[in-house]
Amino acid sequence: MVWIISWIFAPIVTQLLVIAVNRKREYLADAMGAQFTRNPLALAGALQKIEAADAPTALISRGTAHLCICDPLGRRFTNHEGFLGDLLATHPPMAMRIARLKGMGYAQLKREGKAFP
Repeated sequence: MVWIISWIFAPIVTQLLVIAVNRKREYLADAMGAQFTRNPLALAGALQKIEAADAPTALISRGTAHLCICDPLGRRFTNHEGFLGDLLATHPPMAMRIARLKGMGYAQLKREGKAFP
């Protein structure tokens, strides 16, 4: 009986863990990109341009969508925040990624004593 329940729920739990790890990985990739380029505001601008040009495409399969900068399949949950969005979206909300990068950029400008753009 226990193995039947495990057989049913194991794939669901595994998929939820994969989604959570992928989202965390994207935030870490943004932070590393900001650290390497030393220009988080430029990266935030690039993400804004990608978000504006983002449209669902049939050229990218579901199996490779996690490798893209933003969700190429245009899924409903990608841009939603909250429990359901956090649980089901494969990519973090683009607005949240941009806000984090801008926060890094403004903190850097403040440390350097420069004016904010």
